[in-house]
Amino acid sequence: MDNLPDRLALRELTERYAAHADRRRDAAIAELFTADGTLVIDWGSGRPVTTVRGRAEIEAAMKPLDRYRVTQHLIANQLLDFSGDAVRGETYCTASHVYDDAAGPRIFVMHIRYADTFARDGDRWLFRERRLHVDWTEDRALV
Repeated sequence: MDNLPDRLALRELTERYAAHADRRRDAAIAELFTADGTLVIDWGSGRPVTTVRGRAEIEAAMKPLDRYRVTQHLIANQLLDFSGDAVRGETYCTASHVYDDAAGPRIFVMHIRYADTFARDGDRWLFRERRLHVDWTEDRALV
């Protein structure tokens, strides 16, 4: 199962997720998950972990991005593991979010690692589980 076409398809799946997030295509993001897929958001720093299951809940979980004027999710390195009974991966991402406050424009940057479990659905790959772990964040004036 460890071959280049699968690696490329899994990379494209993660890139589509990022592109859909930046364009606020919430329903399209949900369709990248299995019907019973899970999205787990771990903010770190003692904040509660958010877990949503199923496409409807995943679509609704994307709505908070609407508060930002623009976002850009930049996908970096991706490590895939084809051993065992499931394909798993770790993908790094820098997610930048531009918003306005009383002092002017600001940028909130999240440095993220996604821990993914993938599932094959016919001729395509989907997320079975996507765990978003925030390593650190920055919030600063945008100049």
